[in-house]
Amino acid sequence: MSTKTVFRLLLLSLPLAVGIILMGGRVTSALADGSSIQAAATASPTPTEIATATPTVLPTPASPHDDANANCMMCHGNPDFHGTFASNESISLSVDENDLHSSVHGDAGLNCVACHTNVSSYPHSTKSQINCTECHPQLGSDMETKYTALVVEMPYPDKRTMVLEINDKCRACHDEEYKSTAGSAHEKVFESGNVNAPLCVDCHGGHNVVKPGTPRTTIVDICGKCHSAVKTSYSVSVHGETLIQDPTNPDVPTCISCHGVHSVRGPREVTFRGDSIEICGKCHENKDLMSKYGISTDVFDTYLNDYHGRTVSLFQEAGKTSSNKATCYDCHGIHNIRRPNDSLSSVYPANLQHTCQQCHEEASIRFPAAWLSHSEVSWEKTPLLFAVKIAYIWLLIPGTMGAFIIYIALDARRRWLDKRHIVSQAFIEEDDDEYEFEK
Repeated sequence: MSTKTVFRLLLLSLPLAVGIILMGGRVTSALADGSSIQAAATASPTPTEIATATPTVLPTPASPHDDANANCMMCHGNPDFHGTFASNESISLSVDENDLHSSVHGDAGLNCVACHTNVSSYPHSTKSQINCTECHPQLGSDMETKYTALVVEMPYPDKRTMVLEINDKCRACHDEEYKSTAGSAHEKVFESGNVNAPLCVDCHGGHNVVKPGTPRTTIVDICGKCHSAVKTSYSVSVHGETLIQDPTNPDVPTCISCHGVHSVRGPREVTFRGDSIEICGKCHENKDLMSKYGISTDVFDTYLNDYHGRTVSLFQEAGKTSSNKATCYDCHGIHNIRRPNDSLSSVYPANLQHTCQQCHEEASIRFPAAWLSHSEVSWEKTPLLFAVKIAYIWLLIPGTMGAFIIYIALDARRRWLDKRHIVSQAFIEEDDDEYEFEK
C-alpha cells in the first residue's frame, strides 16, 4: 500500500477518532457524577451557610406637613426668588426648608397656611396664573428644569407694612403673650408712631423660630440687634463674661431677667429706679444662690439698712415715685457691672471718690473711707463701731427714752399733786369763810 493511500485513510478516520474521544469523556463525567450522587446520598448532611442580606436603609418618612408645603416650596424653595415693594425695597422670598422643619412650628406640624391664612391659591394677588415654564424653562427635550431668578411685585407699599400684617397672625395662638405686651416699653414706642418698634417676628424670627433661650446667649443677641451699645457693655460685665463662659448657666441674669420678656420695662418709667433694688435683690438676697459664687448677702442687707436704702424704701412704702438717693446701679453701673476687685469697676477703691462725686460733688479723697463697703459691723472687723452700735442700741436709746419717761412721769406727778393741793386749799378757805359768817 502506498504512502499516499495510508495518508488518505488517516484523514478519513480522524473525525471518527475525535468523536470517540468526546463520547468517552462524557461517559466518564457521567460516571463520576453518579459516584458523587451516591456519595452524597450516603454522607452525613452538612449544614449550609445561609447568606445574610444587607438591610436596606429606607428614607425617613416625610413629616405630615411636607405635602401641604410642597406647592409652596416649588417657588419659595428658589434661592433667587425675590419681591419688590412700591418703596423699591427688596426682600428675599426664599425659605430654607431645613429652618422651617427644625423650628418649633415645624416640630408642632404646622404648615405654611397655618400662619399665612390669607393665602389660598397661587398667585397671592389679583394677577392671572402664569405658566410654570415662564419661571422654570425646559432644558432641551429631556424636560429637566432649573431655578431661575424670579422677581415679583409685592402687594404692600413697603416691607414693614407686610411685617405688621404677618405679626398679627401670632395672636391666634399666642394671645396671652400678646396681651402681656400691653403697657410695655416697646408698645409705648409703637404707639408713639414708631412702626419700627420691636414686634413678635423681630425678636422670634419668621420661619426659623426656635425655643426661647436655647442657648441663653440668644437672648442677648436678639436684644442686641436694636440695643447694640448695651450689648457691648453687658458682654464685658461680670454677668456677660460669665454667660459667655457657660451659655447654659441658668443663674446668670440676661436682659429679660431685669427688664422682663414681653412686658418689657425700661428706665423711663418713674418707678423703675426704686424698683431696681428689688430686681437686684432677686438674686443678691438669695443665700443659696450667692453661696455658689462666694458672694455675701450682706451686700443687699447692708444697703437696705443704710441711709440710701432706707430713704428709697420709705419713698416706695409711701407710694411716691422713686427718690433721688443712690440705688444699686448708681454705684455699681447698669449693664457694665464689674467685680469690685476689677480696676475698671466703679467701686474699685481708686475709683470710689469719682463715683461718690456723682451725687456728692464736694466729696474729698477721704469721703469714701466713711463707707464700710457693705460690711456688717462686727467685733472682729470694726470693734470700735461695734461698741458704739451696742451702746446705741442698749444704752443710748433705752437710757434716753427711759430718762424722758421718768422725767415725764415725775412732772405729771408733780402737776397732779400741785393741782390737788390747790383744790384742797380752796375747800379749806371756803369752810373758814362760812364759819366767820355764822359768827
